[in-house]
Amino acid sequence: MTEANINYSLNIILIIASVCFFIFIVNMVRTKKLELKYALTWLLTSFSFVVMAVFPQTIYFVAKILHIELPVNALFLCVIFLLLLMVFALTVAVSRQAIRIKKLIQEIGLLREEIRKNSLQ
Repeated sequence: MTEANINYSLNIILIIASVCFFIFIVNMVRTKKLELKYALTWLLTSFSFVVMAVFPQTIYFVAKILHIELPVNALFLCVIFLLLLMVFALTVAVSRQAIRIKKLIQEIGLLREEIRKNSLQ
């Protein structure tokens, strides 16, 4: 098997996997198992993988712009960047949820105290 065939078959596998992942994320949003605001990062990632699989020259272009010798290193850099983007988005979501939980706990405490005072009267 030649290198061109390997690249072609790898591109086909990447395209199929990326499109399937995109459909999976859209289905999760459609069935309300995943909120759209959290799905956007995943949709961006799957779209990026589709673009890189359909147009492999984008990796060569990124490597050239960033003065990276091997395109595979540019690919790893892109993947690491996307993973960092996902981790940051999830960290923001966790922080927001922690703030909401703290406020809800305080509100529950106040309501319990109010109920206790009303039941004593």
